[in-house]
Amino acid sequence: MAAAPRLLDRLDGEDAEHFAEVRALLDAVDVPYEVDPTLVRGLDYYTRTVFEFESAGSARNPGSAGGGRYDGLVEALGGPPTPGCGWAAGIERILLASDDAAGAVSGPPAPAPPVDLFVAFSAAAQRAGAFGLTVEARRAGLGAQMELAGRSLKGQLKQADRVGARFVAILSEDGAALKDMESGEQRDVDPAAVLREVLRGRGPA
Repeated sequence: MAAAPRLLDRLDGEDAEHFAEVRALLDAVDVPYEVDPTLVRGLDYYTRTVFEFESAGSARNPGSAGGGRYDGLVEALGGPPTPGCGWAAGIERILLASDDAAGAVSGPPAPAPPVDLFVAFSAAAQRAGAFGLTVEARRAGLGAQMELAGRSLKGQLKQADRVGARFVAILSEDGAALKDMESGEQRDVDPAAVLREVLRGRGPA
């Protein structure tokens, strides 16, 4: 293994740029990670980045979940070219790593969490800002989603309505706007004030 060629040393320009962008987004929101040049997934339809989550408490089976991109899978099955990303998790491994395995399997299924904020953006240049805002919202205790499918702005607003988002933050080169999905009111806000406005509008938890 020590003398074997490294995949990371043989990425073409576009793939290397994509991997650098993935790492830059993680760095921007202080998500720790380790680049493992030997990590692979067991199915050959994976493309570009693959990942694995490890449980610190299990030395024998540390990997509890993993996945990656599979941008060519839909086309290989006869569909149109479609980007894809997914993951799988081992329920038993998650339970073994849990501090409260018994509580994790008792009671009725939990309802889907509310979406307090959907983050939309008008151009690819705002993607990193949208990602940062989404992570910041989740760390503040909000249910937050962001645009991932390359939809138009109109399509993003439809998706926000589809998932029942309470507010939509729209990032553009001019700044940010916040839309109240209940009243339909939309107003310009300082990007740094989006979370404060959402928390104020959401009311008591």
